[in-house]
Amino acid sequence: MMRLLTGAASCDSFSFEPVRFFSQGSKVFVEGKHSTRHNVFWVHIWTVKEGRITQLREYFNTAVLVTDLKPNKPSVEIVSSYPCTTIWQSQLWKSKEGKSLPGFILAV
Repeated sequence: MMRLLTGAASCDSFSFEPVRFFSQGSKVFVEGKHSTRHNVFWVHIWTVKEGRITQLREYFNTAVLVTDLKPNKPSVEIVSSYPCTTIWQSQLWKSKEGKSLPGFILAV
């Protein structure tokens, strides 16, 4: 992503499709996909301070998180044992083809 944002890489064939936005404080959370032969799903977390982007974090392949980190909805006992607070959770959404797309949980 840094090469694209700095102009070091061409973006002629890049298809960047944001699907959902959410903000909290100085953070902006964006879910979306990069349409190629195989869709690549991602989550970006942008930190904005005084009108400037100061940090970008990318998270790809959230399907691995959803399928490998079961259960999707942990019990109250499990959540209360976490040493952090969940501030945002994506929602499952469907593609144009009607396929379910992966969700993502961010705990800070």
